[in-house]
Amino acid sequence: MSMAQLREPQPALRTNIVDYLLEHSAAPEHASRPYIIAPDRVWSFSALAERAARIGNLLKSLDVKPGDRVLFSAMDGIDFPALLLGIMKIGAVALPINTYLKAQDYLYYITDSDAQVVIVDHGLMPLIEQVRADAPCLRHIIALRGPVAGYPLLDDLIASQSAHCDSYPTDPDAMAFWLYSSGSTGQPKGVVHTGNHMFWSAELFGFGALGITKDDVILSPPKMYFAFGLGNQVYFPIRSGARILANPDAITPQRVWDAWLEHRPTAVFGVPTLFAGMLRYAEEHIGQERVREASARLRLCISGGEILPPSLMQRWREYVGVDILDGVGTTEMTHMFLINRPGQPVPGSCGRLVAGYSAEVVDDEGRPVRKGEIGNLRMFGPSAAREYWNKPERTALTMAKGGVLTGDKVFEDEVGNFFMVGRADDMLRVGGIWVSPAEVEGVIAQHANVLECAVIGTPDEENMIKPKAFVVPRTPVADSEAFVADLRAFVRERLAHVKCPRWFAVVEELPKTSTGKIQRFRLRAGEDGGAPT
Repeated sequence: MSMAQLREPQPALRTNIVDYLLEHSAAPEHASRPYIIAPDRVWSFSALAERAARIGNLLKSLDVKPGDRVLFSAMDGIDFPALLLGIMKIGAVALPINTYLKAQDYLYYITDSDAQVVIVDHGLMPLIEQVRADAPCLRHIIALRGPVAGYPLLDDLIASQSAHCDSYPTDPDAMAFWLYSSGSTGQPKGVVHTGNHMFWSAELFGFGALGITKDDVILSPPKMYFAFGLGNQVYFPIRSGARILANPDAITPQRVWDAWLEHRPTAVFGVPTLFAGMLRYAEEHIGQERVREASARLRLCISGGEILPPSLMQRWREYVGVDILDGVGTTEMTHMFLINRPGQPVPGSCGRLVAGYSAEVVDDEGRPVRKGEIGNLRMFGPSAAREYWNKPERTALTMAKGGVLTGDKVFEDEVGNFFMVGRADDMLRVGGIWVSPAEVEGVIAQHANVLECAVIGTPDEENMIKPKAFVVPRTPVADSEAFVADLRAFVRERLAHVKCPRWFAVVEELPKTSTGKIQRFRLRAGEDGGAPT
């Protein structure tokens, strides 16, 4: 099969997911093509395949057996995909972990998964050392990218290993990798995924919905350990032969634009907060002409993780010349299952079903609601996880009836567009009606001097929940009270009184995850730093 045929749906995954991913890109006629364009060097698909094989052989020499868990925390670059593939190639279970955690977080992941081997960036080793004594299951700890006294370095260990490693004949429905949930509503949950889940996410979304091919140049700032970034930077491009622009450093608008301007991507993935920051940076430091020139090959801008405000969608299109297509995915569903269609995005909608997926919108008792009514989104599809590791009660609540309750409150219109109105735990019941924080945020974001905002529910003096808005100004404001008064009047002109925030807090920034999502639970806990007005 040629590389040009990769968009044709495959009948089924037959064996080890790694063989599927590397089937074409690592073949002799394509192996020299670039996969990762990193700040320090370019890595080809053959270099990836060889490094993954060496890692697989190393793990076998360390007595890692099929089904054993191997936890790794790697910065974006060649080590992340090579570790993922090397671990899965021998039938072990890969656990990619966030690189921005505290020591106790790593201890939780190690003990929850019973990981036998931990491979982490050299900069994270002090955190692992803090908790090593509390993790007796650990047999090996290996450093990445740089030496750490007392620990072996991955590059040294794999240097003597063979560049060929036979793939273990894994059942496609056996667990192959886990993705831990963020833990914003309790302890993180290990979402157990199989090779088939990765296969179907690639076939249905990566190639079916997006049409990723070997000719794409992908810029995806969301990190590889994030479910969103894992597809965009790892298994979509490896299977298709596309190249990616990877950076191990923290995400900033400037770094993203530097890569964009130099390499002229064809597909860009991000979250609304990032797109808003990038637009502001471009307006202040780059200029529309250079942005338009660098976007000449751009065919896709995909947004996920948060609701995309229609005002941002419009401003981006007017400035860059390409629509942002909003979509929805979850860790439990492996990747995206809703997406707006190229050429016909619907403002305010998070898209339509990706072919191969189905959905129910149900009330709190699990009964389907009529179209147009708000309910809980339950997704069905071949990439749906079937369990949280060692959490049967949570599994039963979320993954009953063969689907996944995503925790999102949505409604569907008559033609199949879905509209996100907030998370189930973010929706506000005000004056006896549901108030969507996303709707309020969308109106506030239309104000000329608002960069970004977030709305939560806060009890008033009578312990009744009312909306509270946290607002980051586009330009500094000398008089906060006057700014808030103007904001309040602006919102009241556009929303019913019950939906208008009772309080506004002007803040310099909003708390976010390492992938750019606004952490509303931290705002609810009072970690904002802005005085309400």
